[in-house]
Amino acid sequence: MPERSRSAQASNDPLPLARHPHLRTRLTRLLLPLLFLTAAGAMVYGVRTILNNQPKDAYSKDAAPPGSVMPILPESPRPPKTPQEPEKNIIPTLPVPVPEQPSITEPPQPLPAELEPTTPGMVAMEVLEKFLAAKTLAERLPMIETQTPEAELAKSCLAAPLPATSRIEIDAQESNAVEQVVDFYHNVDFDADDKPINPQMILIRTRGTGAPKIVVDPFLDSFGGRLAAYAKTPSDKAGVFQVTISAVASCNDEHVPNREKKLTLKLLPRDNTKEIARAFFGRQSKIGMMLEDGTYSLSYGKAKACTVMLRWNVEDRPETPYLEAIDLKTLDWNP
Repeated sequence: MPERSRSAQASNDPLPLARHPHLRTRLTRLLLPLLFLTAAGAMVYGVRTILNNQPKDAYSKDAAPPGSVMPILPESPRPPKTPQEPEKNIIPTLPVPVPEQPSITEPPQPLPAELEPTTPGMVAMEVLEKFLAAKTLAERLPMIETQTPEAELAKSCLAAPLPATSRIEIDAQESNAVEQVVDFYHNVDFDADDKPINPQMILIRTRGTGAPKIVVDPFLDSFGGRLAAYAKTPSDKAGVFQVTISAVASCNDEHVPNREKKLTLKLLPRDNTKEIARAFFGRQSKIGMMLEDGTYSLSYGKAKACTVMLRWNVEDRPETPYLEAIDLKTLDWNP
């Protein structure tokens, strides 16, 4: 067949590509890139249209600049909105001060007598007051401590009422932890109507958890007159007394032989009072060495409650015997 008639036939052929596969392949290669570019352009145009329709505050500081392609991520489900109450008109108000309440001060209620706070010193004072107010020995026996036989006590001043007192005060307190003893020394002034004031010292002692007791032997030695009676008449027996002593570094009594070698011991009912008697001792005696030692809490002119042993010296000068202090048994009023 001539070439022209083939061309004419091809132009009138309704399915030319089906009869020519090589032509279909070439067209496919040409059209596919064009279709891809067209689809990409449509996608870009759609994204830009969506972004342009978003409100301006939808972009964050990290959003892509305009004109760039941002991938569209699936949105996470949002929680359902809870209905909000309509806003109320809140009117600010100033704070109102609370009116001051009157303060009510109630006086402390007094404690019952059995619950009143007490101290050992207060308890000792109460015992002393009962002792002084007692009128018989039977009343005093439960509250005293003594080594004196009861028969002798029945003849003493403790068997009768004591004179009225014008002053009672605590003078000193001493403790002995080893023996669990606490001593309270009290100054008591007895005021008799027809006599001068008689100053005395009375000891109240507490042993452990026991009740306080009046130590009456020093009281009997001084107020009861036992020391004065011994110092009045020479005797061949030694005597032990619980009194207040005060040492003097000399001897001025002309009746004492060799007085330049002796010292004086004042025997007092309490400090700063007139002595009941005077006893003398040598400078080289036991008491003299104790005063010179300095470790016995003894010194000249300092009064101290002690237990002293006395005797009548009739050997040095028989015509003028004198009272001699031969020992300090204790530096307190312990028996």
